[in-house]
Amino acid sequence: MPKGTVQLMGILFLCFLIICLNHPGQCGAADAKPRYLIKFATVAPEGSTWLKHLRRLDRDIREKSGGEMGFRIYAGGIAGDEIDVLKKIRIGQIHSAAFSGVGFGQILPMVRVLDLPFLFRSYEETDRVHLALKPFFTDAFKDKGFELLAWAEVGNVHLFSQKPIRRVKDLRGLKVWTWSGDPIAKATFSHMGVNPIPLSYPDVSTALNTGMIDTVYAPPLTALVLQWHTYLTYMTALPLAHSTGAVLISSKYYDTLPNGLASLLRNSFELAMGELTDALRKQTSETMELMKKSGLTIVPRPPGEALGEFYGIHERVA
Repeated sequence: MPKGTVQLMGILFLCFLIICLNHPGQCGAADAKPRYLIKFATVAPEGSTWLKHLRRLDRDIREKSGGEMGFRIYAGGIAGDEIDVLKKIRIGQIHSAAFSGVGFGQILPMVRVLDLPFLFRSYEETDRVHLALKPFFTDAFKDKGFELLAWAEVGNVHLFSQKPIRRVKDLRGLKVWTWSGDPIAKATFSHMGVNPIPLSYPDVSTALNTGMIDTVYAPPLTALVLQWHTYLTYMTALPLAHSTGAVLISSKYYDTLPNGLASLLRNSFELAMGELTDALRKQTSETMELMKKSGLTIVPRPPGEALGEFYGIHERVA
């Protein structure tokens, strides 16, 4: 190597060393292994809006904590479905996760009241109820050994099928998937006259491909990202339910965090999940238009008596 190049490299290294000594939080803080590395699991796949917000949150927290805290993210269900992840949290293999009702209902069954079919008629209703009940559920989760960091938007859930669903009776005869271990979904479809087929979340694509099932339920963005819509022909415009999500962390791990980092984690999640909710709601209508262009038919909200039949399912399940 030429002598001048060696001298230049030495000067650059010296400058870098001086910067690090004077500003240690700016030198590799985002890349170094944090002292508090939170193992975080989600079924949301890479490339999804959920993961983009989560990775941005990780960068922000690493920067604001001076590299003291960050995440190791297990995305796309690689840590298992929500039931598997919950078991891993309880034995300390995972510290935190984003759950839908299927997962956090295993911890605190009463919170599933938020997932009752046809409960909410607007986002305004949903947000008002979530805000009002958060302190109550925060205390309830804490009693079970978990901290509720934030509600996390999953979104309005719609039916996707190979035959149009305009009335409750149209579901009969369809091979309807239900998330294994979800009593709300099982009760909902049972009251609709369906004997649903329980499967874990990662098995749905294979079941659609083989014809084992021909009807699923999901937020439009989820159906698009997971490509479930490519196996199906129709989407019912009337939301089946609003799926409530939550970010939880084990109290055992949370209590090891210094007060400043604990506050940073909680405040950062509240802000990030609020931004995520706005982003997901804006993308829902765009997603539906995109799926329509790919050949999916949107079945309009049923009128009059037919709509009353669906809303009647809420009373029976509740």
